[in-house]
Amino acid sequence: MECMKRTKGRQSLKLKCIEDNNSRIVAFTKRRSGIFKTVSEFVILTGTDIAIYITNLLGKTYSFAHPNIEPVESQFLQQTLLSESFQELNQEVNVRELIQQLDDVCDDVKDEEQRATILMDKKEVRAKSVWEEPIEKLSPEEARKVKKQLREWQALVFNYLDKKIKVVVQLKS
Repeated sequence: MECMKRTKGRQSLKLKCIEDNNSRIVAFTKRRSGIFKTVSEFVILTGTDIAIYITNLLGKTYSFAHPNIEPVESQFLQQTLLSESFQELNQEVNVRELIQQLDDVCDDVKDEEQRATILMDKKEVRAKSVWEEPIEKLSPEEARKVKKQLREWQALVFNYLDKKIKVVVQLKS
């Protein structure tokens, strides 16, 4: 025989803001002591110093501190100020590094611009080679020079290939 549960048991509530102000104030009042109790247990278990400020809808502030508020508050403020000053120093260092990188890139760009200018000047100064002219525009003398040069290159390529073929044949034997 199966037993049917008569209640739903403990259910998790969907967290959402309580719409009615009076209900919200009542919930705050009931839960405030639970929060302070939990914090007190946390302090006992861990041996930490802690301070909590809670302000309700009406503007009334409640606090809990262990051992008392002054040392915890001063330590928090010192750490906050130190971390802010470290962040400012870190930002200054990052800015300096970025400025240095920008200067380096600008110097590189200037160098490349100068190099491009020099190359363009050299290109303009250099006489056009026979190889850059269309074959139809070559004079008979220029055509003979091109033909002679091509035969010399052909001979070089064939000699190179013959040597490579001989090496491969020797390796296979």
